Amino acid sequence: MTNRKNVTKTFGGLATAVLLTFSLAACSGDADVKAFCETGEGFEDSMNDVDASDPAAAGEAFDKLVTELKAAKAPEAIAADWTTLTEGFENMGETLTALSELDPTADDYMEKATELSDSLQSTDFQTAADNVEKWTTENCKA
Repeated sequence: MTNRKNVTKTFGGLATAVLLTFSLAACSGDADVKAFCETGEGFEDSMNDVDASDPAAAGEAFDKLVTELKAAKAPEAIAADWTTLTEGFENMGETLTALSELDPTADDYMEKATELSDSLQSTDFQTAADNVEKWTTENCKA
């Protein structure tokens, strides 16, 4: 049986892996590209706020992250993908907050956790993550 800590840790790990892509120190190209890449430096710090044993705190950390993601002006080439990622993380934060109010042994807890897992493993979310990762690898330098 999956418990609350494992569910939160799994989602936190996935989010951290995706966002590490954006933790890049410098960028090539124009000022907008550079600004976008530099914005990514703070995303990893936001993920450090995720407490895998506390879904409510994790939900709050994801809310903070989503605010930062929405404020980042993604280049046109990845704007739609950025929106998909942002919406996925927003859903994650909302779901983790909802999970914190449920009994982890209840069926509805596992149902919500499974729905969240499925949404983050969806083709749309994974494609968006891959596209953003590819773009940042090509346009931002460590």
